[in-house]
Amino acid sequence: MMLEMTGQWYRWIPSTDSRFVTEPIALDPARTAIIGMHCWNIGCPDGPPVDPNFAVGMVYEFTAQACAKIMTDRIVPAFDAARQVGMTVCHVEPTIIARKHPEACEDEDPPDPPPSHTPPPVVPGHSEAMRDRAHGKYLEGSPYTQMDRAAIVAPQPGDVYCHQTGQLDRALRRRGIENLIYTGFATDMCVLRAPGGIEPMIEFGYRLFIMRDATLGVEYPDTFDQRTITESALRYFESHFGDSVMFDDFIAACRRIGANS
Repeated sequence: MMLEMTGQWYRWIPSTDSRFVTEPIALDPARTAIIGMHCWNIGCPDGPPVDPNFAVGMVYEFTAQACAKIMTDRIVPAFDAARQVGMTVCHVEPTIIARKHPEACEDEDPPDPPPSHTPPPVVPGHSEAMRDRAHGKYLEGSPYTQMDRAAIVAPQPGDVYCHQTGQLDRALRRRGIENLIYTGFATDMCVLRAPGGIEPMIEFGYRLFIMRDATLGVEYPDTFDQRTITESALRYFESHFGDSVMFDDFIAACRRIGANS
């Protein structure tokens, strides 16, 4: 049985006829993995509260609450449905979280050698000042030092748990995985560019998909209602990397497989 859904991508060539395109998708569950990127507990009952003095995680209380709802209503049910039809479930977290969970560090890449020569900064102290301006001093009382994976999406036996691109690729190849369906946070940042995210993994030749309503970008107070940042990131994905799918369609596809097994 195949996982049959409708995919959406954005065709922007020829530029005279740019538009959304829908197409049928049929994926072998045994060769497909669903990935939860950076599902953190900041603002969740089991994690540190959102601190307005730091831009950590999703930054705002309202975005943290929205993420918690997405994890509860979308990501967890999608993971459960995926496991029931034999799909691989993957959890990708940053190294600061992986170091708290030894199972996330199995078969990790060796440390990079130090650079042989690092030129001095053009403007000494400027990059540090911009980082502090954008985020606050991460290592001085920030929720960054206390965060962990959200308990609600904790890995289960048989899941893949990684923090590096090469480490995730090796785990997927051992399982014969060809297709990756992304969920998690943030659509415009980590999902796209962090280790194990979309831009690093497309270089390995995987077919990439994203679940449109199981992700959220870092929205600002004036963009949250329209999900402007999220939609921009999704459009970027749909025009460069692959198709988006919807949660209800995914769940229905899993149920059809279950009913016919």
